[in-house]
Amino acid sequence: MRYLDATILIRPGAIALLLAGALVSGHAELYLAAIAIGFLEIAIVVFEKVRTGAGSFDYIAFLAMALAAFTHEYLAGTVIALMYTGGEALEAYASRRAEASLASLLARIPKTALVKRSGGDTEEVPLAVVPTGAIIVVRGGELVPLDGLLVSSHAVLNLANLTGEPLPETANEGAVIKSGSVNAGEAFDLAVSGTLETSTYAKIVDLVRSAELDQAPFVRLTTAANLPFTILTLLIAGAAYFLTGDLTRVLAVLVIATPCPLIIAAPVAFIGGLSRAAGRNIIVKTPTALETIARVRTIFFDKTGTLTLGEPQLTGITPLVAGMTEVQALSLAAALEFHSIHPLARAIITAAREHNFTPGPAHSVKEVLGSGIEGKVDGHFISVKQAPEPHHREGGISLLLTEDGKEAALFHFSDVLKENAKNFLIDLADAGFKVAVLTGDRKEHAEAIFAGLALEICADCTPEEKYRIVEEARRRGETVAMVGDGLNDAPALAKADVGIVFSGTENSASIEAADVAILGHDVALISELFALAKRSVRIASESVYAGIGLSSIGMLFAAFGFIVPVEGAILQEGVDVAVIINALRAAFRPRA
Repeated sequence: MRYLDATILIRPGAIALLLAGALVSGHAELYLAAIAIGFLEIAIVVFEKVRTGAGSFDYIAFLAMALAAFTHEYLAGTVIALMYTGGEALEAYASRRAEASLASLLARIPKTALVKRSGGDTEEVPLAVVPTGAIIVVRGGELVPLDGLLVSSHAVLNLANLTGEPLPETANEGAVIKSGSVNAGEAFDLAVSGTLETSTYAKIVDLVRSAELDQAPFVRLTTAANLPFTILTLLIAGAAYFLTGDLTRVLAVLVIATPCPLIIAAPVAFIGGLSRAAGRNIIVKTPTALETIARVRTIFFDKTGTLTLGEPQLTGITPLVAGMTEVQALSLAAALEFHSIHPLARAIITAAREHNFTPGPAHSVKEVLGSGIEGKVDGHFISVKQAPEPHHREGGISLLLTEDGKEAALFHFSDVLKENAKNFLIDLADAGFKVAVLTGDRKEHAEAIFAGLALEICADCTPEEKYRIVEEARRRGETVAMVGDGLNDAPALAKADVGIVFSGTENSASIEAADVAILGHDVALISELFALAKRSVRIASESVYAGIGLSSIGMLFAAFGFIVPVEGAILQEGVDVAVIINALRAAFRPRA
C-alpha cells in the first residue's frame, strides 16, 4: 500500500458516506452533494489532461451525472460519481510514484572541494565557486567533482560511472580526468579545468533531466478505446432522444455507457501485472510501463554488469618457464593477492578457492596501487604487475608473475557473459527484436565477448552517445527499451520509452532514471518481464472490450425503454464486476 494515502480516498470516501446517508434519510441534498463531488473530480482530471496536452474524453460520466441531476434520478447519478472517483483513485494508486528521478544523481555530487592554497594548506570550498586553474585534492574513494588535469605523478581511477567498465585504469601526470570517475587509489592533486556547470558529471545530470521532460505523449489502451466508445454512446443516446423525446431513456443509455470498465478494469489488470512482476523480483514503477513494454521491438543493452558479470574473471594462466604449472603459478600469486583489495586480486583469490586451496603465507608484502604487488613467498621474491601490452589478450587485461626477477607466468582477465546471456540474446533475435549493445568498452573487446551473436555493437560510447543513439531510434518511430545497470546508463534509461535496470545499492541513480528495476542480475527475468507485460495488456484489452461490448448491448436495450436508469446503474455494476474478475487474472500465474 506504498502509494495509497488519505488524499487518494477523500472524494470516493465522501461520496460513499453521502450515498449511505441519502439511502437512510432520503434527503435529495445528500445525493446532489455526492454528484457535485463527482463533477469536481471530472474537472480536476480534465484540467490535468488538458494541462499536459493529453486531451480528455470523460464526457459520458459528466453528461450522465448532469442528466441524472436534471431528471431527479439522484441515485443513478450518485452511483456514477462513486464509480468514477473510485476508478480515478484506483488509477492513482496504480500510477503514483516518488518524483525523485534526479535526487540520487544530485545527491552523489560532492558539495565542496578540498582546494590547495599557496602556503600548502587546504580549504573546503563550495564547488560552484572553485575557479578554473585551482588545485584540488581528491582523496581515496572520493568521486572526482570537477574535470581537470592530473598534477600528481599518477592516479588509479574507477571509470564505471562514465564507461561502465569494471577494470580500474591508471592515469599519469598531465592526463585529463573527468568528473564522475572515482579515485580507487591514493589521494591525488587535480588542476581544475572548467566549472561545475560544464563538468562531465553535471552533463549526465542534465541529460537525465532533459530526457525526463521530453517524453513523447503515449496513447494508452483506455484512451484509444474511449473515443470511439464515446461517439457510439452519443449516437445511441441521440437516436433515442430523436425518436422518443424521452430524457429518461437517454439517461439510462448514459448510465449504462459510463465507462467503468475503461476506468477500473485496465488499472486492475495492470496492478495485477505489477503484483505478479514484484513476486518475480521485477519492480515495475508504473502501469504505463507495462503497456509500453508490450510494444517494444528495439532493445539496447549496456554490456558490463548487464549482459556480463561486471567483474573481471581469471580466464587463463600461461606458464612462461619450464616446470611451472598453472596451479603453482596461481598458488604464488594468490599468496600475494590475498593482501590486496584490487578487483584483479579478488579474481585470483576466487580462482584459488575454486581449486580448493588456501593461499600460503607471504612476507614483506608491499603494494603500490596502479603498479603492482610484491613480497616473499616460500623464500622467493614474487611480484605481480601489469604485463606489457603485447602480452594482453584481445578483450581483456593480463598480469605478469615474476619469481626472483624472472618472468614466470601470465594471468589473463576479462569480463565474461552471464551464464544464460548468450541463449537469451539468441532467443530475442529469433523473436524478431532488434538488439544492439551500447558499451564504453573498446570495440575489439566487445566483439570478442559477443563473437558469433547477430547483434549490433556500438563501442566507446559515452553517456551522451548512448543518449543520442536511443534518441535517434525513437525519432525513427521505434519503441525502444534500454537495459543497463550503472550511472553511465542513466541518461539513456531516462530517454528510452522504457528503461530497465538491474538493481544494486551502488546504482541508485540509474534505478531512479528507469521505469523497471530487476532485483538481481538474471537476464532471463527480462524475458519474463516482456511475457508478463504482453499478458497483462492482453487481459486488460479483453476486459475493456468485453465491458464495451456488454455495455453496448445494454445501451440498445435502454434506448428501446427496457431498462430504466437505476436498473442501468445496477446492470453496469454487474458488467464492472465481470470485467474486474477477468482483469484480476493478471495477478496470477498463467496455466501451463
